[in-house]
Amino acid sequence: MISRGRVTPYPGKRDVLVEALTQAILRGEYGAGERLRQDEIAERFGVSPTPVREALRILEAQGLVRHEAHRGVSVADFAGTAHEFYRLREVLECLAAELAVQNMEPASAARIAGAVADMEEAAVAGDSDALMDAHRRFHLGLYQASGFTTLVDLIQMVWSRFPWDALLSLPEQRRVSIDDHRAIAELAERGDVAGTVSRLRDHLTAVGQRLRDGVGIIKEEDADD
Repeated sequence: MISRGRVTPYPGKRDVLVEALTQAILRGEYGAGERLRQDEIAERFGVSPTPVREALRILEAQGLVRHEAHRGVSVADFAGTAHEFYRLREVLECLAAELAVQNMEPASAARIAGAVADMEEAAVAGDSDALMDAHRRFHLGLYQASGFTTLVDLIQMVWSRFPWDALLSLPEQRRVSIDDHRAIAELAERGDVAGTVSRLRDHLTAVGQRLRDGVGIIKEEDADD
């Protein structure tokens, strides 16, 4: 894969499995609490048990699955905690965005716009890792512009407790997400404090609602849009 002039390694079986299993969980092919049997996954995707074990460890670190002693691996009920998580995100991140726009400098605005461009390029290339990286750089770039280091640290701590960017694994969600981020970046660059905060709040509310609807959030009609 190629991203902004650099060559990235072709994804191995583990990485392909991580993306495939993430999409399967979000589409409801595996329900909340459902046990994920390594042998069945290996057979379904035509791989050996080793990349399955590695993929499940990554998904556990991301909060999409959980491992319990003597019970194995099952799909986490992350939708059940989405309301609290996104209310907290809204409070912290909208405050950070408000302060960021008030203190926005050209270099910060350029970094934020560059992250949106990287998201677009990664989406076109189908490079999920690069997309996740650019998405994180967008949000960090915006919030760091606030100059409020403790607030940014709190935001990152909250992120670490939830698969907050999981929806980007779904190709049909990427266009909406990129459009939202571009609009936020443009409003911030123009110095529109109220507009930036409002658009960010709308974005967080929409993502949170999708997750609150439960695992299996992507319906057939959505995939056809």
